[in-house]
Amino acid sequence: MTTSTVRRIKQVPLFADLTPEDRIAVIKLLKREYCRAGETIFEQGQPGRNAYFVEDGELQAWHVDPEGTVQDAGTFGADTFFGETSLLLGEPHDVTMEVVRDASILYLNRGAFDQLLEERPALFKSLEMRADVERKLHARHFAWQEPDEVVSLALHKHPAVLIRILLLPILVLLVVVSAAGYPDLLPNPLRATAAALVVIPLAAIIFLVVDHFNDDYVVTNKRVLHEERVFVIREYRTEAPLHMIQDVQQTQRGLLAHVFNFGDLIIETAGERGHVAFRQIPDPDRARDAIFDEIERVRSVARVEERSAIRSALRRQFGSQPNEEQNASAELSPSQPSKVERRSGWIGRLRQIMSYVLPPLRYEQGDTITWRQHWAGLFLPILLPTAGIVAATLVAVFLLYQEVLEARLVLLGYSVALVLLILWWLWRFSDWKNDVYQVTATRIIDVARRPFFFSEQRREATLNRIQNISLTIPGPMGRLFNYGSVTIETAGEGAFTFKYVKDPRNVQAEIFRRIDAFQQRQRQEDADRRRIELMDWFAVYDEVRDSHHSGRESRPSRGKRT
Repeated sequence: MTTSTVRRIKQVPLFADLTPEDRIAVIKLLKREYCRAGETIFEQGQPGRNAYFVEDGELQAWHVDPEGTVQDAGTFGADTFFGETSLLLGEPHDVTMEVVRDASILYLNRGAFDQLLEERPALFKSLEMRADVERKLHARHFAWQEPDEVVSLALHKHPAVLIRILLLPILVLLVVVSAAGYPDLLPNPLRATAAALVVIPLAAIIFLVVDHFNDDYVVTNKRVLHEERVFVIREYRTEAPLHMIQDVQQTQRGLLAHVFNFGDLIIETAGERGHVAFRQIPDPDRARDAIFDEIERVRSVARVEERSAIRSALRRQFGSQPNEEQNASAELSPSQPSKVERRSGWIGRLRQIMSYVLPPLRYEQGDTITWRQHWAGLFLPILLPTAGIVAATLVAVFLLYQEVLEARLVLLGYSVALVLLILWWLWRFSDWKNDVYQVTATRIIDVARRPFFFSEQRREATLNRIQNISLTIPGPMGRLFNYGSVTIETAGEGAFTFKYVKDPRNVQAEIFRRIDAFQQRQRQEDADRRRIELMDWFAVYDEVRDSHHSGRESRPSRGKRT
């Protein structure tokens, strides 16, 4: 450990308040790397893994905006530090860092630093983080978050909204408490119940407070999301991927909204009913700017990927970079066919019967996930035929017991009624069972089949057409048995509703993951297609240039004819 290294650590605001022991522990994690001019330290859009100290040399940061313009993002010379967000959050880089003059760099790895923080909890409290980094680091973690998803903003409705809706129940509570304190002023019938009436406004106040904090408005590096939970009654969540957002409308209504600076943001997509509403949130300007910042970051990363693909194609064309695809393909081995367990005939038939009577509500086959409606969705359709079977049975038993009619006639009538009711029951059951919802690697599918092959209606939409996704968990039964509806808004094909699906939160998350993976594949395919087009241009250019040179060399001189 050199004196200059200790000095550099002390000069970094993040580590300025560390104790000498903690500072030494951090310094022990530092690694040194020597970089030559022209090397790239990291590229815009790559996940952040390290923080960096420049000992000597010079680095240049470049930022590509959504229009593809390369902008100067600053120069980093000796004794400079960068990468705080990468170290603490692991967010993707906003710039590309290149070495412009041979440099000696110290870097601190995020994984090693996280382990140190687990061993020394007091060290974390001593870190002097930037305000934006601290806000993100202490942001609430949600169950639906992906591992690489970072919350940049999480809001509830403005406190002034809560105070406004609490005025009436608080006033009623004060009146009831005052009346309970002076029972002689009340009529005789109300004296005994005055104290008990305190519970009503008090329960209303508790419910309104809990309901206020159950509404979340969230902006991440992947999506915007509104999650609303009404205590015991229902749960509702709607979200939109950042790349699908087309416009953000901001409104502030009333004197109170302007005085306390709260308002609405309507985040619109291309879906027919597609929008995510942020209602009565504090400082809507800041929320709008956060959304646009994340959208710009997503678009900028897409531009960087395009430029990177072009750069790689040019390097391969001129022989300065090996063909990575050929190397990768050489390592791939043919997949082995899966082994299917053989079962005896009667076990197989038993499994088929069981799968028909008790079909799985979710199953995977290859890259396709299929959902059926929850058993709760079967209750109402079979209610009448089931009641009819019970009623017919009770009537037949009654008639046989009372000997009102001849037993043969009773049994005949009961048999006919039972056959018809069972067919009705099977029709309803098959109608429930045949409706399935699917998501594949490229599309969502809604299949509605009528029983006994009467008809089939099939709707499909590619994942890139999805604009936003919302879920609703209806009532206490939905929360108790974990079922609900997921509505997928698309551009052009309308809305797809997956009704009564089991674990709708997981269904929504799975569709979102498929969208993200599909987008990555599309970006790669677009880059490959542009690379091939670029290579065709260069190939044609080479042919034209060669033919031009060869034609010039073979052209006869303009001398005398012989």
